[in-house]
Amino acid sequence: MIIRILAMLFVLSIFVPVEFHYLVGTLRLESYRVVLALVLIYTFININKVFKQADLIDILLFFFVLLASVSLIYNHGLQKGIESAGILIIEILGAFYLARLFITTPKNYYQINLWFATILAFLLVFSLYEAFARDRILHVWAKNITGNDALDYRLYTHYYIRLGIMRTTNLFSHPILYGTIGAIFFPFIVLLSVYKFKIGNTIKAIAILIGMISTLSSAPLLSVAFQGMTAILTRFWAGGKRFWYGFGFIALSGVILVNSLSNRGFFAILISHLTFNPVTGYYRLLQWQYSMDDIADHPLFGIGLHDWTRPEWMNSSIDSFWLLMTLQHGIIASFILLFLSLYAVFHILNRLHKHHPASRWMVKSWILAFMSLILIGFTVDFFGKIQPMFFFILGAIGWAKSYPSLNKVIEQMTYHYSFRKQKQKSIV
Repeated sequence: MIIRILAMLFVLSIFVPVEFHYLVGTLRLESYRVVLALVLIYTFININKVFKQADLIDILLFFFVLLASVSLIYNHGLQKGIESAGILIIEILGAFYLARLFITTPKNYYQINLWFATILAFLLVFSLYEAFARDRILHVWAKNITGNDALDYRLYTHYYIRLGIMRTTNLFSHPILYGTIGAIFFPFIVLLSVYKFKIGNTIKAIAILIGMISTLSSAPLLSVAFQGMTAILTRFWAGGKRFWYGFGFIALSGVILVNSLSNRGFFAILISHLTFNPVTGYYRLLQWQYSMDDIADHPLFGIGLHDWTRPEWMNSSIDSFWLLMTLQHGIIASFILLFLSLYAVFHILNRLHKHHPASRWMVKSWILAFMSLILIGFTVDFFGKIQPMFFFILGAIGWAKSYPSLNKVIEQMTYHYSFRKQKQKSIV
Protein backbone atom coordinates (compact mmCIF):
# COMPACT_ATOMS: atom_id res chain seq x y z
CA MET A 1 0.00 0.00 0.00
CA ILE A 2 2.79 2.45 0.91
CA ILE A 3 4.73 1.81 -2.28
CA ARG A 4 1.57 2.32 -4.34
CA ILE A 5 1.01 5.71 -2.71
CA LEU A 6 4.64 6.65 -3.38
CA ALA A 7 4.24 5.59 -7.02
CA MET A 8 1.15 7.78 -7.41
CA LEU A 9 2.93 10.71 -5.75
CA PHE A 10 5.89 10.25 -8.10
CA VAL A 11 3.64 10.39 -11.16
CA LEU A 12 2.01 13.58 -9.90
CA SER A 13 5.37 15.10 -8.91
CA ILE A 14 6.69 14.76 -12.47
CA PHE A 15 3.95 17.16 -13.57
CA VAL A 16 4.58 19.75 -10.84
CA PRO A 17 6.07 22.89 -12.48
CA VAL A 18 9.66 23.75 -11.62
CA GLU A 19 8.48 26.98 -9.95
CA PHE A 20 7.31 24.87 -7.00
CA HIS A 21 10.68 24.32 -5.35
CA TYR A 22 12.46 25.17 -2.11
CA LEU A 23 16.12 26.12 -1.88
CA VAL A 24 18.22 24.50 0.86
CA GLY A 25 21.53 26.27 0.50
CA THR A 26 22.53 25.63 -3.10
CA LEU A 27 20.31 22.56 -3.41
CA ARG A 28 16.93 22.90 -5.09
CA LEU A 29 14.31 20.64 -3.58
CA GLU A 30 11.52 19.76 -5.98
CA SER A 31 8.59 17.50 -5.16
CA TYR A 32 9.89 14.57 -7.21
CA ARG A 33 13.16 14.58 -5.24
CA VAL A 34 11.25 14.55 -1.95
CA VAL A 35 9.17 11.59 -3.13
CA LEU A 36 12.27 9.69 -4.30
CA ALA A 37 14.00 10.37 -0.97
CA LEU A 38 11.02 8.75 0.77
CA VAL A 39 11.26 5.85 -1.69
CA LEU A 40 14.92 5.39 -0.77
CA ILE A 41 13.99 5.18 2.93
CA TYR A 42 11.29 2.62 2.07
CA THR A 43 13.88 0.69 0.04
CA PHE A 44 16.28 0.46 2.99
CA ILE A 45 13.46 -0.73 5.24
CA ASN A 46 12.58 -3.43 2.69
CA ILE A 47 16.16 -4.27 1.73
CA ASN A 48 15.41 -8.01 1.83
CA LYS A 49 12.98 -7.60 -1.09
CA VAL A 50 15.67 -5.73 -3.00
CA PHE A 51 18.25 -8.49 -2.48
CA LYS A 52 15.71 -11.18 -3.36
CA GLN A 53 15.03 -9.78 -6.83
CA ALA A 54 18.50 -8.34 -7.52
CA ASP A 55 20.23 -9.31 -10.75
CA LEU A 56 23.17 -8.18 -12.89
CA ILE A 57 21.51 -4.82 -13.61
CA ASP A 58 21.28 -4.03 -9.88
CA ILE A 59 24.94 -4.92 -9.38
CA LEU A 60 26.17 -2.86 -12.33
CA LEU A 61 23.98 0.09 -11.36
CA PHE A 62 25.42 -0.04 -7.83
CA PHE A 63 28.96 0.14 -9.25
CA PHE A 64 28.00 3.05 -11.52
CA VAL A 65 26.54 5.00 -8.60
CA LEU A 66 29.60 4.17 -6.50
CA LEU A 67 32.03 5.40 -9.19
CA ALA A 68 29.94 8.51 -9.85
CA SER A 69 29.84 9.31 -6.11
CA VAL A 70 33.60 8.79 -5.77
CA SER A 71 34.19 11.07 -8.78
CA LEU A 72 32.12 13.85 -7.19
CA ILE A 73 33.95 13.55 -3.85
CA TYR A 74 37.33 13.32 -5.61
CA ASN A 75 36.65 16.44 -7.69
CA HIS A 76 34.82 18.60 -5.13
CA GLY A 77 35.94 17.52 -1.70
CA LEU A 78 34.03 15.74 1.04
CA GLN A 79 31.24 18.20 1.86
CA LYS A 80 30.20 19.36 -1.60
CA GLY A 81 30.93 15.93 -3.07
CA ILE A 82 28.64 14.17 -0.59
CA GLU A 83 25.86 16.74 -1.20
CA SER A 84 26.04 16.23 -4.97
CA ALA A 85 26.35 12.46 -4.61
CA GLY A 86 23.30 12.44 -2.32
CA ILE A 87 21.12 14.07 -4.98
CA LEU A 88 22.52 11.66 -7.58
CA ILE A 89 21.75 8.64 -5.40
CA ILE A 90 18.22 9.87 -4.70
CA GLU A 91 17.46 10.45 -8.39
CA ILE A 92 19.02 7.19 -9.61
CA LEU A 93 18.43 4.58 -6.92
CA GLY A 94 15.20 6.18 -5.67
CA ALA A 95 13.65 6.11 -9.15
CA PHE A 96 15.05 2.69 -10.03
CA TYR A 97 13.83 0.96 -6.87
CA LEU A 98 10.46 2.69 -6.95
CA ALA A 99 9.94 0.89 -10.24
CA ARG A 100 11.48 -2.35 -9.00
CA LEU A 101 9.36 -2.51 -5.86
CA PHE A 102 6.06 -1.26 -7.28
CA ILE A 103 6.01 -2.62 -10.84
CA THR A 104 6.16 -6.31 -9.96
CA THR A 105 3.23 -7.40 -12.15
CA PRO A 106 1.93 -6.60 -15.66
CA LYS A 107 -1.08 -4.99 -13.96
CA ASN A 108 1.08 -2.43 -12.15
CA TYR A 109 3.09 -1.76 -15.30
CA TYR A 110 -0.16 -1.17 -17.17
CA GLN A 111 -1.53 1.12 -14.47
CA ILE A 112 1.43 3.44 -14.09
CA ASN A 113 1.91 3.79 -17.85
CA LEU A 114 -1.78 4.57 -18.23
CA TRP A 115 -1.56 7.24 -15.51
CA PHE A 116 1.28 8.97 -17.31
CA ALA A 117 -0.33 8.65 -20.75
CA THR A 118 -3.71 9.96 -19.57
CA ILE A 119 -2.20 13.06 -17.93
CA LEU A 120 -0.01 13.77 -20.98
CA ALA A 121 -3.03 13.49 -23.30
CA PHE A 122 -5.10 15.83 -21.12
CA LEU A 123 -2.33 18.46 -21.18
CA LEU A 124 -2.58 18.85 -24.97
CA VAL A 125 -5.15 21.64 -24.52
CA PHE A 126 -2.56 23.78 -22.71
CA SER A 127 0.13 22.90 -25.26
CA LEU A 128 -1.98 24.12 -28.17
CA TYR A 129 -2.81 27.36 -26.37
CA GLU A 130 0.86 27.90 -25.46
CA ALA A 131 2.00 27.23 -29.04
CA PHE A 132 -0.42 29.50 -30.88
CA ALA A 133 -0.96 32.22 -28.25
CA ARG A 134 2.79 32.28 -27.50
CA ASP A 135 1.96 32.37 -23.82
CA ARG A 136 3.51 29.95 -21.30
CA ILE A 137 0.33 30.17 -19.26
CA LEU A 138 0.99 27.27 -16.87
CA HIS A 139 4.32 28.75 -15.83
CA VAL A 140 2.75 32.19 -15.45
CA TRP A 141 0.18 30.71 -13.07
CA ALA A 142 2.89 28.82 -11.16
CA LYS A 143 5.01 31.97 -10.89
CA ASN A 144 2.06 33.97 -9.56
CA ILE A 145 1.44 31.31 -6.89
CA THR A 146 5.03 30.74 -5.76
CA GLY A 147 6.78 33.98 -6.65
CA ASN A 148 9.60 31.93 -8.24
CA ASP A 149 10.71 32.79 -11.76
CA ALA A 150 12.39 29.48 -12.56
CA LEU A 151 12.32 29.31 -16.37
CA ASP A 152 15.33 30.30 -18.47
CA TYR A 153 14.64 33.78 -19.87
CA ARG A 154 15.62 32.57 -23.35
CA LEU A 155 12.46 30.44 -23.46
CA TYR A 156 10.52 33.68 -23.91
CA THR A 157 12.65 34.96 -26.79
CA HIS A 158 12.47 34.49 -30.56
CA TYR A 159 14.93 31.60 -30.32
CA TYR A 160 12.06 29.39 -29.16
CA ILE A 161 9.65 30.41 -31.90
CA ARG A 162 9.71 28.22 -34.98
CA LEU A 163 7.36 28.15 -37.96
CA GLY A 164 5.42 30.98 -36.35
CA ILE A 165 4.55 29.10 -33.14
CA MET A 166 6.18 28.91 -29.74
CA ARG A 167 7.93 25.68 -28.80
CA THR A 168 5.82 24.29 -25.98
CA THR A 169 7.07 23.46 -22.50
CA ASN A 170 3.68 22.77 -20.92
CA LEU A 171 4.30 21.99 -17.21
CA PHE A 172 7.99 21.27 -17.79
CA SER A 173 11.08 23.47 -17.77
CA HIS A 174 12.07 22.93 -21.41
CA PRO A 175 10.51 21.68 -24.69
CA ILE A 176 13.00 18.79 -24.85
CA LEU A 177 11.96 17.61 -21.41
CA TYR A 178 8.24 17.73 -22.29
CA GLY A 179 8.73 16.02 -25.64
CA THR A 180 10.99 13.28 -24.31
CA ILE A 181 8.64 12.32 -21.48
CA GLY A 182 5.82 12.16 -24.01
CA ALA A 183 7.95 9.91 -26.23
CA ILE A 184 8.59 7.52 -23.32
CA PHE A 185 4.89 6.63 -23.01
CA PHE A 186 3.96 6.92 -26.68
CA PRO A 187 4.79 3.25 -27.52
CA PHE A 188 2.64 2.02 -24.62
CA ILE A 189 -0.49 3.90 -25.65
CA VAL A 190 -0.02 3.04 -29.35
CA LEU A 191 0.42 -0.68 -28.67
CA LEU A 192 -2.51 -0.59 -26.23
CA SER A 193 -4.63 0.87 -29.04
CA VAL A 194 -3.52 -1.97 -31.31
CA TYR A 195 -3.93 -4.75 -28.74
CA LYS A 196 -7.22 -3.51 -27.29
CA PHE A 197 -8.81 -1.01 -29.64
CA LYS A 198 -10.83 1.69 -27.94
CA ILE A 199 -11.47 5.13 -29.32
CA GLY A 200 -10.28 6.64 -26.02
CA ASN A 201 -6.87 4.97 -26.33
CA THR A 202 -6.48 6.15 -29.92
CA ILE A 203 -7.37 9.72 -28.94
CA LYS A 204 -4.74 9.60 -26.18
CA ALA A 205 -2.10 8.36 -28.64
CA ILE A 206 -2.92 11.16 -31.11
CA ALA A 207 -2.95 13.76 -28.32
CA ILE A 208 0.49 12.70 -27.04
CA LEU A 209 1.90 12.74 -30.57
CA ILE A 210 0.56 16.25 -31.23
CA GLY A 211 2.01 17.35 -27.89
CA MET A 212 5.43 16.04 -28.92
CA ILE A 213 5.19 17.77 -32.30
CA SER A 214 4.27 21.06 -30.60
CA THR A 215 7.69 21.11 -28.90
CA LEU A 216 9.30 21.40 -32.36
CA SER A 217 12.22 19.48 -30.93
CA SER A 218 14.23 16.81 -32.69
CA ALA A 219 14.51 14.61 -29.56
CA PRO A 220 10.90 13.32 -29.32
CA LEU A 221 10.55 12.94 -33.09
CA LEU A 222 13.86 11.07 -33.22
CA SER A 223 12.49 8.88 -30.43
CA VAL A 224 9.47 7.97 -32.54
CA ALA A 225 11.75 7.17 -35.49
CA PHE A 226 13.97 4.99 -33.30
CA GLN A 227 10.89 3.31 -31.85
CA GLY A 228 9.75 2.44 -35.36
CA MET A 229 13.13 0.88 -36.17
CA THR A 230 13.18 -0.99 -32.86
CA ALA A 231 9.66 -2.29 -33.56
CA ILE A 232 11.00 -3.92 -36.74
CA LEU A 233 13.84 -5.39 -34.70
CA THR A 234 11.46 -6.91 -32.12
CA ARG A 235 9.26 -8.32 -34.90
CA PHE A 236 12.01 -10.39 -36.48
CA TRP A 237 14.49 -10.89 -33.64
CA ALA A 238 13.40 -14.32 -32.39
CA GLY A 239 13.10 -15.94 -35.80
CA GLY A 240 16.05 -14.38 -37.54
CA LYS A 241 18.92 -13.71 -35.17
CA ARG A 242 21.49 -14.66 -37.78
CA PHE A 243 19.99 -12.09 -40.14
CA TRP A 244 20.24 -9.37 -37.50
CA TYR A 245 23.77 -10.33 -36.57
CA GLY A 246 24.65 -10.11 -40.25
CA PHE A 247 22.81 -6.81 -40.59
CA GLY A 248 24.66 -5.50 -37.53
CA PHE A 249 27.99 -6.52 -39.02
CA ILE A 250 27.16 -4.77 -42.32
CA ALA A 251 26.00 -1.64 -40.46
CA LEU A 252 29.18 -1.57 -38.37
CA SER A 253 31.25 -2.02 -41.52
CA GLY A 254 29.39 0.90 -43.11
CA VAL A 255 30.10 3.08 -40.10
CA ILE A 256 33.81 2.27 -40.28
CA LEU A 257 33.83 2.91 -44.03
CA VAL A 258 32.11 6.30 -43.71
CA ASN A 259 34.38 7.20 -40.81
CA SER A 260 37.49 6.41 -42.86
CA LEU A 261 36.38 8.11 -46.08
CA SER A 262 34.95 11.28 -44.51
CA ASN A 263 37.06 13.90 -42.79
CA ARG A 264 34.10 14.62 -40.50
CA GLY A 265 33.53 11.06 -39.32
CA PHE A 266 30.32 9.04 -38.97
CA PHE A 267 29.20 10.41 -35.60
CA ALA A 268 29.93 13.95 -36.72
CA ILE A 269 27.62 13.46 -39.70
CA LEU A 270 25.00 11.76 -37.51
CA ILE A 271 24.92 14.41 -34.79
CA SER A 272 24.97 17.34 -37.21
CA HIS A 273 21.93 16.03 -39.13
CA LEU A 274 19.71 14.74 -36.30
CA THR A 275 18.36 18.17 -35.40
CA PHE A 276 15.78 20.62 -36.72
CA ASN A 277 18.37 23.37 -36.74
CA PRO A 278 21.70 22.71 -38.56
CA VAL A 279 23.38 25.30 -36.32
CA THR A 280 22.28 23.35 -33.24
CA GLY A 281 23.63 20.16 -34.79
CA TYR A 282 26.98 21.77 -35.52
CA TYR A 283 27.11 23.20 -31.98
CA ARG A 284 26.57 19.72 -30.53
CA LEU A 285 29.36 18.42 -32.72
CA LEU A 286 31.70 21.07 -31.30
CA GLN A 287 30.77 19.95 -27.77
CA TRP A 288 32.01 16.45 -28.58
CA GLN A 289 35.21 17.78 -30.12
CA TYR A 290 36.18 20.24 -27.37
CA SER A 291 35.26 17.93 -24.45
CA MET A 292 37.57 15.14 -25.64
CA ASP A 293 40.65 16.87 -24.18
CA ASP A 294 39.06 16.93 -20.71
CA ILE A 295 38.03 13.28 -21.04
CA ALA A 296 41.57 12.30 -22.11
CA ASP A 297 43.07 14.24 -19.18
CA HIS A 298 40.63 12.82 -16.60
CA PRO A 299 39.70 9.32 -17.86
CA LEU A 300 39.12 7.63 -14.48
CA PHE A 301 36.99 10.03 -12.40
CA GLY A 302 36.13 12.73 -14.93
CA ILE A 303 35.92 16.41 -14.02
CA GLY A 304 32.85 16.19 -11.81
CA LEU A 305 30.74 19.34 -11.94
CA HIS A 306 33.68 21.54 -12.88
CA ASP A 307 33.58 23.63 -16.04
CA TRP A 308 34.90 21.95 -19.18
CA THR A 309 37.46 23.37 -21.62
CA ARG A 310 35.94 25.27 -24.55
CA PRO A 311 36.13 28.61 -26.41
CA GLU A 312 34.78 31.62 -24.52
CA TRP A 313 31.84 32.05 -26.89
CA MET A 314 30.43 28.57 -26.09
CA ASN A 315 28.06 28.11 -23.17
CA SER A 316 28.56 25.41 -20.54
CA SER A 317 25.76 23.04 -21.55
CA ILE A 318 26.47 19.55 -22.92
CA ASP A 319 23.69 18.24 -25.17
CA SER A 320 24.43 14.54 -24.79
CA PHE A 321 23.68 12.38 -21.78
CA TRP A 322 26.37 9.81 -22.58
CA LEU A 323 29.01 12.44 -23.28
CA LEU A 324 28.15 14.26 -20.04
CA MET A 325 28.35 11.04 -17.99
CA THR A 326 31.82 10.37 -19.45
CA LEU A 327 32.95 13.94 -18.91
CA GLN A 328 31.70 14.16 -15.33
CA HIS A 329 32.30 10.64 -13.97
CA GLY A 330 34.91 9.05 -16.22
CA ILE A 331 35.07 6.49 -19.01
CA ILE A 332 34.58 3.40 -16.82
CA ALA A 333 31.44 4.74 -15.11
CA SER A 334 29.92 5.80 -18.43
CA PHE A 335 30.75 2.44 -20.03
CA ILE A 336 29.14 0.54 -17.14
CA LEU A 337 25.93 2.56 -17.46
CA LEU A 338 25.73 2.18 -21.23
CA PHE A 339 26.52 -1.54 -21.03
CA LEU A 340 23.88 -2.26 -18.36
CA SER A 341 21.29 -0.26 -20.33
CA LEU A 342 21.94 -2.22 -23.53
CA TYR A 343 22.11 -5.49 -21.57
CA ALA A 344 18.69 -4.74 -20.05
CA VAL A 345 17.15 -4.23 -23.51
CA PHE A 346 18.65 -7.28 -25.21
CA HIS A 347 18.13 -9.53 -22.17
CA ILE A 348 14.40 -8.80 -22.38
CA LEU A 349 14.37 -8.82 -26.18
CA ASN A 350 15.77 -12.36 -26.26
CA ARG A 351 12.78 -13.52 -24.18
CA LEU A 352 10.07 -11.42 -25.79
CA HIS A 353 8.70 -14.25 -27.94
CA LYS A 354 8.23 -16.44 -24.84
CA HIS A 355 5.68 -14.08 -23.30
CA HIS A 356 1.95 -14.63 -23.58
CA PRO A 357 0.34 -12.17 -26.06
CA ALA A 358 -1.55 -10.55 -23.16
CA SER A 359 1.74 -9.34 -21.65
CA ARG A 360 4.02 -9.41 -24.73
CA TRP A 361 2.75 -6.07 -26.07
CA MET A 362 3.60 -4.41 -22.73
CA VAL A 363 7.11 -5.87 -22.77
CA LYS A 364 7.48 -4.67 -26.34
CA SER A 365 6.36 -1.15 -25.38
CA TRP A 366 9.10 -1.05 -22.73
CA ILE A 367 11.75 -2.16 -25.24
CA LEU A 368 10.69 0.55 -27.70
CA ALA A 369 10.64 3.25 -25.01
CA PHE A 370 13.92 2.41 -23.32
CA MET A 371 15.89 1.69 -26.50
CA SER A 372 14.86 5.08 -27.89
CA LEU A 373 16.01 6.72 -24.63
CA ILE A 374 19.42 5.09 -24.98
CA LEU A 375 19.76 6.31 -28.57
CA ILE A 376 18.55 9.89 -28.16
CA GLY A 377 20.89 10.14 -25.16
CA PHE A 378 23.64 10.69 -27.74
CA THR A 379 21.97 13.91 -28.95
CA VAL A 380 20.31 15.34 -25.81
CA ASP A 381 21.12 15.53 -22.11
CA PHE A 382 18.75 13.91 -19.62
CA PHE A 383 18.54 16.99 -17.43
CA GLY A 384 15.91 17.81 -14.82
CA LYS A 385 13.16 15.23 -14.52
CA ILE A 386 14.33 13.14 -17.48
CA GLN A 387 17.24 11.68 -15.48
CA PRO A 388 15.10 10.04 -12.77
CA MET A 389 12.61 8.99 -15.49
CA PHE A 390 15.44 7.22 -17.34
CA PHE A 391 16.26 5.11 -14.28
CA PHE A 392 12.60 4.61 -13.43
CA ILE A 393 12.01 3.13 -16.89
CA LEU A 394 15.17 1.02 -16.50
CA GLY A 395 13.69 -0.56 -13.37
CA ALA A 396 10.16 -0.86 -14.75
CA ILE A 397 10.67 -4.20 -16.53
CA GLY A 398 11.88 -6.41 -13.68
CA TRP A 399 8.54 -8.24 -13.62
CA ALA A 400 9.11 -9.59 -17.15
CA LYS A 401 11.86 -11.92 -15.93
CA SER A 402 9.25 -14.28 -14.47
CA TYR A 403 7.50 -14.93 -17.78
CA PRO A 404 6.92 -18.71 -17.19
CA SER A 405 4.80 -18.09 -14.08
CA LEU A 406 3.17 -15.06 -15.73
CA ASN A 407 2.18 -17.11 -18.77
CA LYS A 408 0.71 -19.81 -16.52
CA VAL A 409 -1.41 -17.29 -14.61
CA ILE A 410 -2.60 -15.60 -17.81
CA GLU A 411 -3.50 -18.93 -19.42
CA GLN A 412 -5.43 -19.99 -16.30
CA MET A 413 -7.32 -16.68 -16.30
CA THR A 414 -8.07 -17.04 -20.01
CA TYR A 415 -9.25 -20.64 -19.52
CA HIS A 416 -11.57 -19.75 -16.63
CA TYR A 417 -12.95 -16.75 -18.54
CA SER A 418 -13.64 -18.88 -21.65
CA PHE A 419 -15.15 -21.66 -19.53
CA ARG A 420 -17.51 -19.24 -17.79
CA LYS A 421 -18.65 -17.78 -21.10
CA GLN A 422 -19.36 -21.24 -22.54
CA LYS A 423 -21.24 -22.19 -19.38
CA GLN A 424 -23.38 -19.03 -19.55
CA LYS A 425 -24.18 -19.74 -23.22
CA SER A 426 -25.20 -23.34 -22.42
CA ILE A 427 -27.51 -22.13 -19.63
CA VAL A 428 -29.15 -19.62 -21.97
